[in-house]
Amino acid sequence: MERRFTTWTVNPKFGLRNSFLTPQTPNIIFNEIKDQLESPKFLRLGGFFSFGVCALPEGVMWPEDVPKNDPSLNSYMQVAGVHEAMTVEVRVSDGSDSYTHYAVAREPVADPDAWTTVSWDNGNPEPFTIQVHPEEVFTGEQAVPVFRAYIEEGALQPTELLRRIDV
Repeated sequence: MERRFTTWTVNPKFGLRNSFLTPQTPNIIFNEIKDQLESPKFLRLGGFFSFGVCALPEGVMWPEDVPKNDPSLNSYMQVAGVHEAMTVEVRVSDGSDSYTHYAVAREPVADPDAWTTVSWDNGNPEPFTIQVHPEEVFTGEQAVPVFRAYIEEGALQPTELLRRIDV
């Protein structure tokens, strides 16, 4: 059986919305994510500021069949920001209640002391901002292959492109 996925979107007006497409295959899910990443009108100020994807445990057909404490719920990939400047993060379960959360980079970080700001409208009076390395800022197009590998192959970026973060 092919892997199945839940997805979600977040915007300042409606908050978090979970989604489960049927029928689905990894390719259908990837194409949905790809369309969102490549559209300059999707991740934008005043619009959606985040979305992500989470694989259901192997053999599970429906999200409601996942036990509430299943460690797979701690594994996912998400973006936050706007089309022109976003972060990609991945969370990996350790098989129990804990996980490791990473910021993903496009290429190895050249200067560990160099930081830049990524911001988005999360509905508060001031934009939400985070500090990341310049190599951890993606455009929508740059994030497409990262999501393709994750959805179609269950693959993460190489370890030199993952920076552990506490969230």
